Amino acid sequence: MHNSLLHLELTRTLDAIRAGETAGWRRAAAAVAAARPDDPEIDDSDLAIVVELEDQGELARFVEGWRAGTLQLPVADRAIAKRAMKALRKRLKLARLDDESSLGGSSLTSGRESGIVAVRPPEQYPREVWDLLLRQEKVVDAGHGMLQPVGE
Repeated sequence: MHNSLLHLELTRTLDAIRAGETAGWRRAAAAVAAARPDDPEIDDSDLAIVVELEDQGELARFVEGWRAGTLQLPVADRAIAKRAMKALRKRLKLARLDDESSLGGSSLTSGRESGIVAVRPPEQYPREVWDLLLRQEKVVDAGHGMLQPVGE
């Protein structure tokens, strides 16, 4: 499963292209091709066209829009963020269930609820994904490397 963010790769690639790196556009095309979702109805065709045409000005417009938050992130990045949130919520749910099962309490009572509100994020997603979710305010940094989903 490919979990790197396309918009960050294209931002780094644009910097390399501006610096005169000749392989920059090939790297951009490879990143766009690798990020294509399996669903043919969901794609970033405008972005793919910009990379195919090697239009530095349009790529810069995309990168600046992503930085400013005025353009929506590529579909692939949104899908990665969604999967990461699902994995974080599942990890939190399992930690709570584990905590509740070890709290003790009588078998005749309903037990006690877990006090766990945050967990370490799953390692299959790079730090950039969690930074993105922090910027989007979908998670809160609970300190000590722990994240808490907003609204949990």
